[in-house]
Amino acid sequence: MAQKQTRPEILRLSEADIRRRTTGKTWVRGLQYFQEGHVLRAVWRGATLTAEVQGSEYAPYVVHVSFTPEGNLQTATCTCPYEGMGDCKHIVAVLLYLLHHAQDVPQRASLEELLESMSREELIELIHQLAAAHPEVIELIETFRHVPRVENSVRSGLSPEVDVAAPVRSLRTELYRLAQAYFYDPYAFEEELPFTELFDPLLEQVQAQLAEGKPREALAALETLTTAWQEACRETHVEWLIQTGLLEDEPWLQKLGMLWAEALLSLELSAEEREHWIRRLARWVRSLPDGEALEIAVTAVRQGWDDPALVAAMQGHITEQGVWEGEPPDFADDLAIIRLRILERQGRVQEFLNLAQAEGQYVPYVRKLVEIGQYDRAVEEARVLLASPAEIIEIVKALWAHHRQAEAFALAEYGLELPETLSRVDREELAAWLRDQAESVGQRELARKAAWEALRINPTHDNYRRLVTLLGSEWPAVRERALEMVEAHALGPEEAVKIFLEENECERAMRVVEGSRWCPEAVLLEVIEAVRAIAPTWAFTQCRARAEAIMDAGRSDAYHEAVHWLQKGQDILREAGDLETWQRYLASLLDKHQRKYKLRPMLEQLKL
Repeated sequence: MAQKQTRPEILRLSEADIRRRTTGKTWVRGLQYFQEGHVLRAVWRGATLTAEVQGSEYAPYVVHVSFTPEGNLQTATCTCPYEGMGDCKHIVAVLLYLLHHAQDVPQRASLEELLESMSREELIELIHQLAAAHPEVIELIETFRHVPRVENSVRSGLSPEVDVAAPVRSLRTELYRLAQAYFYDPYAFEEELPFTELFDPLLEQVQAQLAEGKPREALAALETLTTAWQEACRETHVEWLIQTGLLEDEPWLQKLGMLWAEALLSLELSAEEREHWIRRLARWVRSLPDGEALEIAVTAVRQGWDDPALVAAMQGHITEQGVWEGEPPDFADDLAIIRLRILERQGRVQEFLNLAQAEGQYVPYVRKLVEIGQYDRAVEEARVLLASPAEIIEIVKALWAHHRQAEAFALAEYGLELPETLSRVDREELAAWLRDQAESVGQRELARKAAWEALRINPTHDNYRRLVTLLGSEWPAVRERALEMVEAHALGPEEAVKIFLEENECERAMRVVEGSRWCPEAVLLEVIEAVRAIAPTWAFTQCRARAEAIMDAGRSDAYHEAVHWLQKGQDILREAGDLETWQRYLASLLDKHQRKYKLRPMLEQLKL
């Protein structure tokens, strides 16, 4: 029986974690989606959160996010066609919604709980119904029954509690199902591959073995996993995967190749062993779907640690070519990071510094200077080599952890002077860090300067309130400047409206709503309630616009929502003593929509 998965009691998730999972541009778009209320109908089932996100298409996209029992984010997928790096904007919006509204997400029964509550007869009936609607289910059942279990010998190198059989069985079943769907209609095939979630837990164990200094165990585990992948591909004839290009940039395959490289470089291999692994890996590169992901391991073994260009670089002979005699491969940065990780574990500091410089790995290089106490040199090199706030803040935090306050503050101020075209998210993080840390040590002028910058970069309610607190008695004199900054730089209506209504700046709140491409319903209602007595015409116009968007589009399933907006508009005009306007407007609606037989009776009920 499958182990029950439940919603984690504590979610180990922060905005910084979400930012790190995507690009700066996607983060901003995801933040906008969250602030504009695009996240719909979120629900927990077991340890998986499912939510709909209204995107550019009429039908919303579906996001699935799963967590470990400890509350760590495990997987996040979306049905949108995003092909960029990291999470898409819909996943970012859902993670932000979960972070800020976790208590609002209801818990529903998981698949395991639903199935366990059914009798044998009910399960059989369910399967019959599924097979009638989806005939391919019959083939999946037959495949599942005949997939052999992986023997214990296949699990060499893996700890006893990790069972390779389950993911391999799931892998073969999924490959068969995907193949059936592909050959049925190749042009309509839009499936996503499930391999990352199947193999990631095992790859994480291999990573742990390497970190613990057990490269032989890691190597055995990698051989087990790669062989299992090869056998599953052979049995299910997955040449079609190569044709579709589905495996290109598949995350788990890239990670597999990198772990192979790290395991082999962590061992002192003889010439015979190196030749053996070069041949073995080269065969996998040729025979496996997207086997090119293992080329990084082939190159790692070929170079070893005695390649002349590599040896020269580690000895401090640094050239523009780095450790490559010709054009560096696409995985050059990944291989450099692997080598640096190994050198760090082995305590080879000078070689680490030389190789990091040679390969352009400037953040690890500067961070290592901090770790060995060369603080002035670290700051000097950071100013010359680091080009983004994200890189700067990593070194700033390292300096702060080493109690180098002056150097950390100076470098943070430098980072905020970098070109505005660089990541807005990282600039805000840097400004907020400088603001908070400067205040913590009593440097109020520096804290105020950073607070202004944080507000300008991203005028959130939190950044606004922090500025108010820091300015104290000086606040009234600069209040107008801050409000203008909020209105000019707001990323979405939610935060700006919250600030303006709190400050009784109703006209500004109204302008924000009018200037928003799509204002969340809750935000609009909040503004309407705040201004209905002082600006009834504006409030009525907003209600009217929402209702007309539904009625004019003929969205019959949402006519009740349109009527709700009209009722609110009617109440506003009644309170303003302007029922004449309401009656004229309602008459025009009845005339305009007289052929909509579902809507007209609902409108008739709004007559006075």
